[in-house]
Amino acid sequence: MKIVDYLFLLSGLQTLVITIILLFYPSKKVNINRYLGLFFVTLCVEMAMYFVFKYVKHPAIYYQPFRFDFLSMNFLFFYAIETAGIYIKRKLYYYLPAIIEFLFLSVFFLLVLQNPEIHATLREIHFGRMITAASSIYIITMSIMIIRVNNKHKKQLPHFYEITKNKSLHWLTIFCIVCILFNLVGHVAHLFISEKYYRFTLNTILLLGLYYITIASLVQINIMNMISPKTEEKETKAELENTIKIIEEYMLETKAYLNSSITLRTFAKEVRLPERLISKAINKIEHKNFNNYINYYRIEEFKQLLSMDKHKKFSISAIANEVGFNSRASFYKNFKDIVGVSPSSYVKNVDS
Repeated sequence: MKIVDYLFLLSGLQTLVITIILLFYPSKKVNINRYLGLFFVTLCVEMAMYFVFKYVKHPAIYYQPFRFDFLSMNFLFFYAIETAGIYIKRKLYYYLPAIIEFLFLSVFFLLVLQNPEIHATLREIHFGRMITAASSIYIITMSIMIIRVNNKHKKQLPHFYEITKNKSLHWLTIFCIVCILFNLVGHVAHLFISEKYYRFTLNTILLLGLYYITIASLVQINIMNMISPKTEEKETKAELENTIKIIEEYMLETKAYLNSSITLRTFAKEVRLPERLISKAINKIEHKNFNNYINYYRIEEFKQLLSMDKHKKFSISAIANEVGFNSRASFYKNFKDIVGVSPSSYVKNVDS
């Protein structure tokens, strides 16, 4: 076996382990992680086929139907839309290209299996290249769709989570960009470099991309970054104003904003209102996102505590921490954005 064969074998075993983890690990978002698991299932099969191609010499192997060129990216797409809270109708339609691919290749596989001479005829009309070109177009299209979903998810994250570090699907965007370049450059490079170096380059990019998405999948397996699905918007202004009234009363009664780890999701459970309704009411009536709304209450609480004699001996950072801010930098930024002056300037004015 060559070095590249050992690398493929090692990567195949690694992919198999990741597949088992993603499919069976009891994560809080196990249903979404299963889409990643199914993506790795297709990769496991394709890597197994690498060795089948190497040791099986019958020409029918070139038409084996387990290629999944029209299926693998679908699972990444479903993973992205589920995470981004986007609802799509008739998800089955996205599987049609994969079903057609499987049936189409199965026919030619059986034909060449019975009559190997057909392979020569198919090579003359560049049948294989046409299939590869079609699959590349599909992969590029799906990659672009995934990138667009990831961008929507990134924009929505601050409305649902105060701390968004490691919650975005940036790693998936990078992988999709690699897929696009892989499929675009691959067809062009084939015209300028020898077959040996062409295969080596493609295999290297494939293995590096596989290693990258494997690590990224494991890192984010337990990170909660899901956004609630959007439903049709029917609420009137009066209903939204009533929602704000309920939220304000709950805030003043419980001081939920003092919880430094509060999110839209946890707050919605506390107040027993839909996340989408809360987010929309705050956005339309208060013209803020959820985090800005919470920080407004925290800063008002900071002002009240600052005026009390028992808190005058505490530092600004200590009081900021007491009202729910996780970091000094976050407090200073939000205070200046809302009040218009820095906390230290405000304290000096109060003291004077």
